[in-house]
Amino acid sequence: MNPSMKQAFLFAAFFTLASGAAFADDTFKQADTDQSGTISKQEAAALPELTETWETYDLNSDGELDEAEFARFELVMPKDEKSGE
Repeated sequence: MNPSMKQAFLFAAFFTLASGAAFADDTFKQADTDQSGTISKQEAAALPELTETWETYDLNSDGELDEAEFARFELVMPKDEKSGE
């Protein structure tokens, strides 16, 4: 891979990651309805797929998801869940 192709690839990868992070942040903020900085199981009820797999993402078993725990869910969340369909 020549240097200009490598640069273009790195730019595209960075843009894709940045776009995904912005989306994840928006989704987290929407789900965190009380704006506590975490998502409770009650708040997660709006995302059935998350409720069904709660234990997988609540890594510290505190009954809430912080942004890092929610980001893991975002990586595997079905497309229709993301769009709210």
